[in-house]
Amino acid sequence: MTRARATRVLIGLAVSAGLLYLVLRTVSPAELLSHLGRTHWGWLALSAAFNLAMVGARGLRWVLFFHPAAPASWPLVSATAIGYMANNLLPLRVGELVRGYLAAQSAGLSFWTAMATLAVERVLDALSLLLILGGVVVAVEVPLWLKTGALTLLALDLLAMGILILLARGWDPLDRLLMGIPRLGTTVKRWLGLFAIGLQSLRPGPHLGPLLAWTVLIWILNAGAVWAALRSVGLALPASASLTVLAFAGIAVSLPSAPGYVGTVQFFIVQALAIYAVTGAEAVTFSLLSHAAAYIPMTLLGWIFLLAQGVSLRKASEEARAQATTRAT
Repeated sequence: MTRARATRVLIGLAVSAGLLYLVLRTVSPAELLSHLGRTHWGWLALSAAFNLAMVGARGLRWVLFFHPAAPASWPLVSATAIGYMANNLLPLRVGELVRGYLAAQSAGLSFWTAMATLAVERVLDALSLLLILGGVVVAVEVPLWLKTGALTLLALDLLAMGILILLARGWDPLDRLLMGIPRLGTTVKRWLGLFAIGLQSLRPGPHLGPLLAWTVLIWILNAGAVWAALRSVGLALPASASLTVLAFAGIAVSLPSAPGYVGTVQFFIVQALAIYAVTGAEAVTFSLLSHAAAYIPMTLLGWIFLLAQGVSLRKASEEARAQATTRAT
C-alpha cells in the first residue's frame, strides 16, 4: 500500500472512530441493550428486504447507462451486489472499482466504459439526494446553516448536471477552449471522450423515461428501508422523517470513513432524528439497527454472488486497482 493510500485509510478510520465515540458516549451499555431487546424484528427484516431490492434495482438501472449498446442485466446486478459487499469490507470504497471491473469482465465491456457509466450514475444519485435534502430543509425546521448549505449544494449540483448534459450534446465552446491548451487539452479531451460514453444515457430518447423511473424506484426503496427500520424501534414519525434520515445518511457516506461507513452513518442519523426530538438511547439504537439492516444483508448477498462467480475478492480488488492506475487510451 502506498503512503498516500495508507494516509487516506488512517484518516477514514480516525473519522469513523471519532464520530462513533461521540454517538456512543451519550448512552450506557445497559440502556442500549434494553432498547435493542425491544426491537420488532419483523419490521427490521422488512427494512433488510427493501435494501436488497434496492441493490437489484440499481443493477437493473445500470443497464440503461450503457445506452444505446446495453449489455445483459444479470452480470450488472451481480457486479453491483459484489461492489456493495466490497465497500462494506474494504477501505477507500474500492467496491466501485471492483464493480466496474467485474461488469467489464462478465459483460465483455471496457473497464473504462463501465467506470464512465458509474461516474454518471454517481452524479445522478447526488442530484437525487440533494433534491431530497432540499425538500427536507424547506419542509422541516432545520438550522439555518444546514438549509443554506443544502440549497447551495443543490444549486452547484444542478449546474454540474447542466454542464454534463451540454458535454453529452457536444459543446463547441469547450472544444475551442481546449484547442488553445494543446497538452492539457489533449489529456482532458481523452478523459471527456471516455466520460462521454456514460453521458450518452442523458441524451433524450426512449431509454430516458425508464432511467428516471428506476431512479425514483431506487429512492422509494431506500426511504422504505428507513421507514421500516423506524417501525422496528417503535418510532411512528411523519413521512418526512424517513427522507430526513435518508438525506443525512447520504451526507455520511460522502465523508472519509472506515469500510461500511461505520461511525459516520450513526452520527448523522442521530443528528437527523434530533430534528424530531428523538435523542439518547432510542436514536442510537435506531442508528445501529438501520445500518445493520443494510450492511449485513448486502454483504451476504455480495458473497453469494461472489461464490457463484468463483471470483476471489482479493484478486478482483487488486486487478481493479491495477486497471484504474493504468493510463486510459
